[in-house]
Amino acid sequence: MIDERTGRIEPPQSTTDPDRIRGYLSDESSAMTGRADRLYYPEHAGHVTAVLREAYRERQTVTVSAAGTSLTGSRVPLAGGWVLSIERMRHAAPPIMTDEVPPGFDTVQLRDGSIYLNVEARQALVPPGLTLAELNGALGRYGLVYPPDPTESTAMVGGTIATNASGARSFHYKPTRAWVRGLEVVLPTGEILWFKRGDRRMPGRTMEIDTGERSVSAVIPRRYPIFTSKNAAGLYLAEGMDPVDLFIGSEGILGVVTMALLDLEEMPRDLVTCVAFFDDLYRSLDFVDELRGGSPASASEPTGRPAAHRPLSLEFFDRRALAFMRESFPGVPREAAAAVLFEFEFHRRDRHNPYPAAATLIPWTALLREHRAIAEWTVTGPEVARIKEFRHALPEAVNAWVRARVGKLGTDMAVPPGHFRAILEAYDRAEDCGVRTVLFGHIGDCHLHLNFLPEDRAQLMTAKRQYLELARLAVELGGTISAEHGVGKKTIEDEQGNTVPYLEVMLGREGLEAIHAIKRAFDPLLILNPGNMVPREYC
Repeated sequence: MIDERTGRIEPPQSTTDPDRIRGYLSDESSAMTGRADRLYYPEHAGHVTAVLREAYRERQTVTVSAAGTSLTGSRVPLAGGWVLSIERMRHAAPPIMTDEVPPGFDTVQLRDGSIYLNVEARQALVPPGLTLAELNGALGRYGLVYPPDPTESTAMVGGTIATNASGARSFHYKPTRAWVRGLEVVLPTGEILWFKRGDRRMPGRTMEIDTGERSVSAVIPRRYPIFTSKNAAGLYLAEGMDPVDLFIGSEGILGVVTMALLDLEEMPRDLVTCVAFFDDLYRSLDFVDELRGGSPASASEPTGRPAAHRPLSLEFFDRRALAFMRESFPGVPREAAAAVLFEFEFHRRDRHNPYPAAATLIPWTALLREHRAIAEWTVTGPEVARIKEFRHALPEAVNAWVRARVGKLGTDMAVPPGHFRAILEAYDRAEDCGVRTVLFGHIGDCHLHLNFLPEDRAQLMTAKRQYLELARLAVELGGTISAEHGVGKKTIEDEQGNTVPYLEVMLGREGLEAIHAIKRAFDPLLILNPGNMVPREYC
């Protein structure tokens, strides 16, 4: 609301109660803990503007907090100052720059929130504080879904945009970036901007944005990499880029997303889920290569967004991972060297029969036979829930195992398909260092998570050295050090014992200086989300 005496937007509700602030000082990783003097609960873009303008006047740092599902400390206020939680930003509002609801959009009420929805155009205008579960619950009534599929359905929309989140079904649907059509953003200095994809492009390598109060100008470095593999590390910077892409995956260092225009997709209604077991690692990889290139019905898909009959997800578990899961799932074959989980959509013959026709499964069973799968679990309908339990059993088993020890160290690297087997061989050799490992993840995107499970501090140090070697190998192969988690405030030790930002492994000091220069253009006092990607004192 606006104060009638001053004409200024009233600040949102806040608290200085240490007990209430405590819940915002760490994230799901529990790897670091911050400190903060005040916690704000904005409900709309005007509130965010009021907080950031006050922070600039007082030179206070502000850390933006979503649901806390991050594993990189991106929401942890290590620099102190204020925390701005988006959890109460739950009601759709017209973008302030346009002050009108886009034509064709209608209000859809949630239990505690709202969105604007255009069913025909399959688009929604969504506030950042809604969780993915809440959003998709509302969209499901209209047969629609917001496809990016991070593991955590409790993640908030704003947080997933800030990290360009992805998950199991990103093999089919691609990460968050592919589904964002427009963003309302409050800059660190308090200006509110509305960007709609396609409305404008950055001219060449010069980045210029007129905020109405100032001109933001920066230069995109010539040697900054553009990744063909899935990537969530560093800013997206490219010649002639759309400004929408600058803010997606920016980990909150350039502005706060206060409203998002999202593309939607028709909900996949009928799915078959299969777990195939192989007694030879390379036979499982040959099977994956065939699925990645198309499907039994079509071995060569066109480039771009995959066709509907291609698998929606393509996941992998190595022999060590399967050994971890066997206690909960004794049906896992003891001779299995790998397992591949995939799911695909089918069309019912009639609405009363939830099972696919036998002919639907013939090409898939033939492919499994061709690649000599030793066993397979194929389910549909309500039985799919059991396979979901299988998929999530590994992280739960690993977490239970490490709780009694010194924690785990997990990679998030991805490489282009042509180099995938090279890094897979390095993963397979990693346990030679004497530290137990498990390997699993999104093999469709050439993106696996190798978890080191050290028994003690000495093994933890050994694992950290192996981790650095693998990160450097991923970069050497043209890949990324983080495909879905982002880098947040993660650091790593080099051989000399120096602690450096994790992102330096991939971009070098020159790349970090480029990110720092762009941040300073948007945020001259460096108050917003300090420490994410590049520590303030580093450049």
